[in-house]
Parts: sequence; C-alpha cells; structure tokens
Amino acid sequence: MSTTENAARVMKSLKDEEWRTLAGVERASTGYGTPDVGRLSRMSRLPQERVRFATADLEKKGLLTRKGRGFALTREGVEAMALKDYVKKDLIYALGAIIAKGKESDVYEALTEEGTVYALKLYKIGRTSFTSVRRSRPREEAAFRSWMTANYDAARREYHALRKLEGLSPSFPRAVAYSRSTVLLEEVSGVRLSQRPVLEDPEGALGAILALMRTAYAQASLVNADLSEYNILTDGASFWLIDWPQAVDSSHPNSTELLAHDIKAVTTFFKRAYGVAADLHKCYEYVSGRSLSLG
Repeated sequence: MSTTENAARVMKSLKDEEWRTLAGVERASTGYGTPDVGRLSRMSRLPQERVRFATADLEKKGLLTRKGRGFALTREGVEAMALKDYVKKDLIYALGAIIAKGKESDVYEALTEEGTVYALKLYKIGRTSFTSVRRSRPREEAAFRSWMTANYDAARREYHALRKLEGLSPSFPRAVAYSRSTVLLEEVSGVRLSQRPVLEDPEGALGAILALMRTAYAQASLVNADLSEYNILTDGASFWLIDWPQAVDSSHPNSTELLAHDIKAVTTFFKRAYGVAADLHKCYEYVSGRSLSLG
C-alpha cells in the first residue's frame, strides 16, 4: 500500500485531538524543528497526557515518527492533512486509482460527490531532487532544507504557475486548488510523448508545442524550465504541457538559458523520435517572441 493510500485509509479514523496534534507538529516543523510533548501541548492546546495518547496512536498509523524526544510528520501525515483539507472544502469525496508514478510525484484520480474526476498530484521529492535546477537558481533555494519544505514549495509553485497560464490555452492544465504537498488539477487525458505515440503530423506537432511555449513566455512570462517529452501529453493530435513546479519568470536572470534548454530538449526529441529537424536559432527566436513565425 502506498503512503497516499494509507493516508486515505487511516484519515477517516482520526479523532479531533489527533488532527490538532498533527497540525501542531506541522506548525512546529516550519519554525522550531521537531517538537516534544510539551511544545505540542502548548501548540495544540491539549493536556500533555492527551498529546501522549495522540502521538502514540499517530505513530501506529504511520502519520508521525519519533526523532529523539520530538516528533516529525511522515509523508502519510502530510498527505492525510491535505486530503482532509480538500474534503472539508467539498473539493473531493474519494480517492481513485493511481494515474501516474513519476520521479518526483504520483498522480491519483480524485472524485467529487457529483462524480467529477480530478487529478490529485502528490509531490514525493526526496526520491530524487531538483539538483540540476538548483544549480541555476539563486540561493533562495535554501528553502530546500527539508523534504517537507521542498514538497510544499513545489506544490505552491506549480499551482501559481498554472493559475498564471489559466485561460491562455486548454493545453495548460487548470489548477483547482493546492494543499501542502499536493495540487488538485483538472484531469487531462493522453499519453506521454516519451512513449512515442503515432502523431498525425509530427512536424505540425512540434510547431504546436513551440507555439504553446511561446504563449507561456509571451502572455504569462513563464518558462517551464524542465520541459521534455516526459511532461508533454498527447492524444495524437492535441498536446498538453504539464508539470510546472520549476517554472521561472521571464525576468529571472537565467530565464533565457532555461528557455533555450527547453527548446533544445523538445527539438532533439522530435529529431530522434520522429525525424523532424528544426533550426534551434529560429525556434528560439520564435518562442521568445523575436520573430513572428518559425519560417
């Protein structure tokens, strides 16, 4: 059973004092480190004896772990809190099947009470890292001091990037909400371009993807900064650009370098997979808005 499935299973059995204890650990983790029973008692406004009972139960359920005299959230703990948040806001009613498992996130179906299906993306940074992108960003990346901060930040960044892209094209997924290490998204159907599906018009497909990159850059001032065949979905005719947690603003000092990297990654893949050759300079001039067409 995955951490997400365990979180969904046990959250229904949690008592109010357990939720308050989890919230206390979360607040402490962002400012004080690993809180002991005394600090948790003050933060949750519960007697120490009730906190001891709550932490013991939460440990058994896999939502907390001991660190010396203190306690820390597990991934299950974080995800249980996020799921509760969505349920409380009437955004989801049940967790469905897993849709995709990636290096840094898992995606599950999430259903509303009316039967609408969303995609719930849960960040799992810690399995791998953002090392390559961190090299090209300022020292604000000290925020990556813990897996919890890294996952929370990734979800927040992706949500805000997608909100900036909202309405510009149906090829950018719509972000519904975010909570902690998760983002709730409009479900997108399609397969990853990395699977090399049959395309109706490979040359036209490359042009369509570059046009979407141009839209993101010109109208939302965004560079994906990690675009490749692994985060482009297609049904053979239409395309969706997904995964925006590493997006940077066009004003970022490394935005032109990152834009060029994205363009090279996409064009290299099309040359290798579909035999479509493209002039890198012309592609850059087009996506950056310096020319009106690829011709």
